[in-house]
Amino acid sequence: MLFVFQVDTGRMMTFDMSLALESVQNLKSHVELAFKIPVDKQVLLISGGEHLRPDDRVCSYPAGTDTNPIFLFSKAVIESDQPPAASVDYGSEQDLSSKVRESSELPATLSTVQKRTQLARLFCELSQSQMTTCEKLVHEQHLQQQGWSAVVANLEDLYSDLKHRWKLYQDAFNEYIAKRDSYLEFLNHFKDDLLVLQKIPVLPALIESQKLLVPEQDDFSEDKQSGSVRGEMTLHEWISQRDDFMDCLFEICSKGLIQTDEKEFLALQEEIETKLAMTDDVTMKEIKGLGDRLFGLEKLMVDAKRYVNEQMRLAESFQRNQSRASQVKEASILPALCATHLQQLDVLLENHNRLRDITRRCILAKDELSSNLYHRLKWIVFMEDNLSEFDNKLVFHFQNLLSLQRQLEILQQVHTAPTIYLSSIVEVVRRRKVSQAFLLWASDVACHLLTIYNEEIARRKDFQAQIEGHFLSSLFPGMEDFPPSFATQAPSIFDSSLPKLTEEDVENLRRALPDLAECLQIPDTSIIENYFMLKDSKDDLDKTTKTVEDKLIEVVAEVGLASNLDQTMLKAIEGEPQQTTPHGLPHLKDLDKGCESETDTEEFEKVGQSPFDLHFDKGIPSPRPGTQDASTLTEDNLQISRSEYEKLHSFLIRLSHLSRLACTNLKSELIETKNHILREKVMVEEACGNLKIQMNNIILDKEKQEREIVQRLTVDHELEISDFRKIAQSKNEEIKGLRDENARLSSELRKVSQENLELKEGLEAMSCKSSKEMDDMKKRMDEVLAEKERSTKEEIERLKSEYKSEMENIRARFKLMTMERSPSENSLEKIERGDYPSITNHEALLLQMTENFESEKEVAVSDAVSKESQRWQKILDDRIKQMECDFEQEKAFLIQNIQSRIQQDQEKQINQLREQINNLNLECIKYKDTIQQLAEYREESDCNELMRRIDSLEREKTALKNELKRIKVAEPPPAMAASVAVCEGAAATADAATSPVKTRKRSETSSPKAGKLNIDSCKAGDLVLVVWDIQHQNFKILQESSSLYFLNADCLESLGLKVVDGQPNKLYCYAEVVEKEYCHARKPVNRFRVPQGTKFFRVKVKPPPSGKEMPPAQFQAPTQTTHMSQSQTTVSQVVDIIATAGPSHSLPSSPSKISWEKSGSQEAPIPEEKGEDSAVGRSEDSGGKNEEDIEKGTELTENFHIDNHSIDR
Repeated sequence: MLFVFQVDTGRMMTFDMSLALESVQNLKSHVELAFKIPVDKQVLLISGGEHLRPDDRVCSYPAGTDTNPIFLFSKAVIESDQPPAASVDYGSEQDLSSKVRESSELPATLSTVQKRTQLARLFCELSQSQMTTCEKLVHEQHLQQQGWSAVVANLEDLYSDLKHRWKLYQDAFNEYIAKRDSYLEFLNHFKDDLLVLQKIPVLPALIESQKLLVPEQDDFSEDKQSGSVRGEMTLHEWISQRDDFMDCLFEICSKGLIQTDEKEFLALQEEIETKLAMTDDVTMKEIKGLGDRLFGLEKLMVDAKRYVNEQMRLAESFQRNQSRASQVKEASILPALCATHLQQLDVLLENHNRLRDITRRCILAKDELSSNLYHRLKWIVFMEDNLSEFDNKLVFHFQNLLSLQRQLEILQQVHTAPTIYLSSIVEVVRRRKVSQAFLLWASDVACHLLTIYNEEIARRKDFQAQIEGHFLSSLFPGMEDFPPSFATQAPSIFDSSLPKLTEEDVENLRRALPDLAECLQIPDTSIIENYFMLKDSKDDLDKTTKTVEDKLIEVVAEVGLASNLDQTMLKAIEGEPQQTTPHGLPHLKDLDKGCESETDTEEFEKVGQSPFDLHFDKGIPSPRPGTQDASTLTEDNLQISRSEYEKLHSFLIRLSHLSRLACTNLKSELIETKNHILREKVMVEEACGNLKIQMNNIILDKEKQEREIVQRLTVDHELEISDFRKIAQSKNEEIKGLRDENARLSSELRKVSQENLELKEGLEAMSCKSSKEMDDMKKRMDEVLAEKERSTKEEIERLKSEYKSEMENIRARFKLMTMERSPSENSLEKIERGDYPSITNHEALLLQMTENFESEKEVAVSDAVSKESQRWQKILDDRIKQMECDFEQEKAFLIQNIQSRIQQDQEKQINQLREQINNLNLECIKYKDTIQQLAEYREESDCNELMRRIDSLEREKTALKNELKRIKVAEPPPAMAASVAVCEGAAATADAATSPVKTRKRSETSSPKAGKLNIDSCKAGDLVLVVWDIQHQNFKILQESSSLYFLNADCLESLGLKVVDGQPNKLYCYAEVVEKEYCHARKPVNRFRVPQGTKFFRVKVKPPPSGKEMPPAQFQAPTQTTHMSQSQTTVSQVVDIIATAGPSHSLPSSPSKISWEKSGSQEAPIPEEKGEDSAVGRSEDSGGKNEEDIEKGTELTENFHIDNHSIDR
């Protein structure tokens, strides 16, 4: 997705990724269609302030992701009179207080538990929704801050560009001011310069050469013809032949020099300083307090996450309680469970209200930021308009200044035109002389050297052919070498396009312009010409001598005097050139031979060689004897020869005249040839131009193809980069997921520990319940026995009373029988008295019978009592055995279920922990490799940070390994857990962003009882628990306080404590407080590992007296509800330590409840304490009221029995 963020309203827009491959203009069109923002009112920027140009592709800019979007600004919104309404997603907003009220009025039934569980689940879902809304609002405010930074960066770029352009203008103006006086001087002499230009004629050769160079300008040829009709054209006429721009140029330059002065520059300087000062307004560029506000919002997010986690935890607790209540189906536990649920619902409602308040504050913060940005963006638009307006004004002045400078340069060229014109004419004449002499000399040298080179090569080849293969060739090594070629090719013609100016033209100008005669001085080139012309003079002399010799020989041969006069005449003719030859010149006849053999005929070459044969020295006398006749004849012949000589001389003069005419014709033909060559050159140049155009077209086509290929490859590359970014993002998300999984595993581990504790609590509760039931059974048995004894006594009494009544009846009947006897019977009795026993004997017998009856009655009663007792005892024993069997079965069933579930959870956690350990090992290896790669070019701080992170990961891995081992060896709890109740007393956390601090006073506690473990005071004589703190790597005194109580290191030996390589030999022990000191951390790195500025207590203790009774693992809790604000880590460690003691602890007769409070901040401020042991006289009374931030906690029912011995890790 392509992300575009509208800064002024704080709205994130998403588009299809395919738009990244299209132009920015197309993206603006899609924004207009989707969000009704006109294209001309859209401004798109990226981080850094760079503006997105409409013709560029979107993918050419490094932006468009969710964390680095393209920032959109709507000028329609900014230019409106009212601030825009911030774009806010309010999410799910419900007031659940009425539902909580309705739920609290329901009876204590299972359906009520289900309804309250659904309500808790609703609280959890709403908290997650509110958390998502808050995170989105905070993220949008961060993006608004980034968008504001981009706008300020864009303004800074305009500011820098304007300053740079002003610097260029300032440099150009300073340069102009430095030359302004010279420009004024040119203007003052402008009229004089025009008069001089009107005097200087333009030479016809220059016009002709220009016509040859530019033959297509017909108008120029017409002007030139009209000028030739009128006469000579002046330089002023040639300059002004197009239009009369000289006067216009003079007027423009005069006005420009008058207008462009220092006053204009000072006005511009004052204006730009004002603009730049207005732009450099720090109060408008920086939004003071925005960083603190965003930091406060981040703290709010931390609090909100804590509330959400608490909502989730409470909802899970509701769910667990519901499932347990459904399984147990005991109506007796529902009232207590519902009462606990009511408290938890109050906590859920309060957390929900807090989350609503945080959401409201985030919305309010975004509204305020949007309104603030609206006013600041209006200022940005105003300043950028001013800067753009002044920039256009500065560009206008800059262009005027440059134009004026160019015109003044033209005026300066007009002023220097006479001098440049005359100097150029002189230079052309000088160059033509030098180039002609050089070309003649160089061509002649090349001709001779080529002839010598060819002859030498031919001779060597001929000789090599003769001796090749001969056995004597081995005596002459190196005969195969050939001379290298040197200067055998004449140089190419140069200076051929120069105008055909001569010294005569220079002399004419010197006569016409006497005032400028010093500019028409031709430099002396005689030295160069003499050097070049020496060889030519010698060649001309030799040719003349050869011609004369040929003519003399022909004439003498015709007369017939060749035999006598040949040597004398040739000798005389030979002597004359020798006298005219300059001294010191080298003899070049040997070189002439080779050159003449190339150009002349063979016959002429032979004639040229004759002077060597005919030359005789005058000083050598003739060996023949002379006679008078011979001398006379010689004189006659000499006169004849002189006449012939004169004839020949006149003939030679005519030949010389003819040769001059031939040279003139040759020159004219040469000029025509040159003109033809120039025309051919023009045609060739046109053909070359056409070829160049075609070549350029081919090159352009090739470049276009290359650009298309590069563009296609760029798009492919960008797509690949996008894919790689997606992969990297997925990897980052995977890493984040692993970290979240790690956090989840840690939380699950804590949950498992909590469940273990709850199961232990449940076991203890069941034990207490069973003991209570046993007591009830004993009481019932005693009551049954008492009832049995009472009934037995009653039965005995009843039997006794029946027996007495029966005896009375017998006696009464007996008396009645005695009273009713007749006299005859009396007489008969008297008669028979001697035969029967007496009455006395009968009474004795009756007494004996009575005694026997009593004894039999007692035996029967005792037998009946014993039988009844045995029957009831049997019934009681059977009932007890039945109850014990049922209890054992239920206990075994629960233990089996709990063991199986815990075993499954442990196996699952063990596997997850193993995977987590492997992931941590891989992550550690990756971070180590990264540190090794970055060690060369990263700063030491980054390396230290990575090392600290690796150490933390190593510690986390070690902790997880230890936890894994502990879970492996831990025994499963033997009973189900009890329900969790929530303590009363809510608290709020301080917020630095938008709301005041809410505090709640801590509840007062009663004084500790003697002989009990004190967790709410640390006075001299108090019995305290010393525990090991992993975070601070020191022993601490366990206290219910936000202050830190560290054990003095001097007391370690007396308590038998040792710390080796960061591992203590004991995790906790008992001690008696001797005194304490109030300390302040002055350094960032200290042995207690607390931040700089933290205040804490250092406590001196001693071992408890041997006769003093150790507490039976019961922390002395205050009578009222108390809260622990120490680190949860320390408390959980103590709980784990005591809980894992396992078999060494026995269950107490009655539980003791302790309320633990979680604290989000480990560095709470030190409360004021007063006492004799305080270093600064602050209150130490636990009953004193102290305002502090209190968080909701969970009341854990803990039954501990701590033996008086240490527990090793």
